[in-house]
Order: sequence, then structure tokens, then C-alpha cells
Amino acid sequence: GPQARDTWGFNPLVQLLCNRGFRVLQVNYRGSTGFGARFIQIGMGGAFCKSLQQDITDVANFAAREGLCAKDRLAIIGGSFGGYSALHGLTFQPNLYKCCVAICPLTAVGAADEQSKKSFSGSPLVKKYWERVFGKDVSREKKPAMDASPLYNTDNIHMMASVAIYHGEDDPRAPIEHSRKFVEKLKGRNINGEFVSFAGEGHGISKEENGLFMYNRIEKFLCGQFELPIS
Repeated sequence: GPQARDTWGFNPLVQLLCNRGFRVLQVNYRGSTGFGARFIQIGMGGAFCKSLQQDITDVANFAAREGLCAKDRLAIIGGSFGGYSALHGLTFQPNLYKCCVAICPLTAVGAADEQSKKSFSGSPLVKKYWERVFGKDVSREKKPAMDASPLYNTDNIHMMASVAIYHGEDDPRAPIEHSRKFVEKLKGRNINGEFVSFAGEGHGISKEENGLFMYNRIEKFLCGQFELPIS
């Protein structure tokens, strides 16, 4: 992401959550594919941490305003860039979400993400992609990059929030070390949650047994947060 799209069709995690009593909204925010070149373009150049995230916030507020959910019973969940959005929402909209689930998330971005720079060996193609998505300021300068990174803004997170993070130990795109640092910062503030790492997994949890285990953990985490029965 963010150049991806949620489409109509079977999604095992969405189906699981609906079956357990959740209403699920999947947001095709600006920058998503399938809506034309202009829609992708308005999600570039630094929108990833500003107007793109505002799209998600607007949908959450719409859901509460329209009575689709109570305003104090909202969770945000995503993987990869969606994981960044989940952590971003909990970090920069601390009064909106009760909890979040992030799968292989980006927690540090642009110039604040030294680990990924090493992983990609300074590839000029990656640098060009970063500048296209993150914008020049976040790509090149540490201060704006840190301002956009949940890892460096954990003090914003509400003390009563809860966070669940699931991450592959061999992830080359979103280093698991960042998730570990994020979790340590939360522990330092006595914020509840769980962190599960998966050996032999990369940027995504692809092995069937690991995926089923993760879905079970997500089910228990979210149902526990919202006092729903667990099958």
C-alpha cells in the first residue's frame, strides 16, 4: 500500500469479525487503485500521513454519526500500510479508537526508518518510490519523518487504549525491531495489548497454521475489548 484496493469478495478476517458481531468498514482512501489516475495521484506526495489518514478518520466519524456503531466502540485494523494506518489512528486520533490491531505494520517511515534503508541497500528505485509516496520532506528529513511515525509519538496514545501487533520475524519491508521498540514504549506507559512474532514469516503471515493462529488471537483480543462472546 497505499496503492491497493479493497474489493467485493471473500475476506477471511472480515468474515470472521462479522460472524462475531462486528460491523466492518473497508476504506478505499485516496491513493487506492481502481478509481483512476487522479485518485492515485492525490494520495501521493506526503498525503499518506495527512489527508489520506483523514479519509479514514472521516469514515470512522461517519459510522458513529450514522449510528452504525457507538463512538466509544471503534477499533481500527490493518496490515502493512494498513498497519501503519491502524497505529496512526490510535496515535494521532487518541480519542476516536478504543483499540487497534496492526499486522506487519510500518511504525517508522521515510528518513526515520534507517533499518529498511539498510534492507533495500540504498536502491534508487526504492528511494524514488519513497519520495513519490512520502514526499520529499519525510523522505529526506528526520524531523518531519519522526513526526509522521507512530514509533516516535507513543506518548499521544490514550492510557486506556489497547494494541495488538502481529509481525513476521524476517520482514524485510517493515522491520520487526520497530514493532518491538513500539511495544516496549507502550509497556513503559502500562498500556495493555499483545505482541506476537512469527518465525519464518516475512512481510505478511502467509503460512496457514500461523494465519489461523493469528486470526484466533485477533478474535480473542477484539471480542475481549468489546465484551463479545468468543466461539
